[in-house]
Amino acid sequence: MSQPKKEPIKNGKIWVVFGVLIALITPWYFPESFGEMLVYGVPLWAIFIIAASLLLSAFLSYVIKYHWMLEEEEEEHEQEGVN
Repeated sequence: MSQPKKEPIKNGKIWVVFGVLIALITPWYFPESFGEMLVYGVPLWAIFIIAASLLLSAFLSYVIKYHWMLEEEEEEHEQEGVN
């Protein structure tokens, strides 16, 4: 049995993960030494932020696909039952 989908705004776990990922892409907390460390000529903080951005994008895709309840889908199912 699959559980009914509910809006992601009502799911606290999703908000916690969003908060962590948003904090990871904010560069204000990195120490100054992160700017001096280079990986293939790119500062370490930039690589860290790019990786966190990719994680955020993947998580957003997951939430939209599996947790977002679209009213159009429900309306289509109702119309199929009526016709």
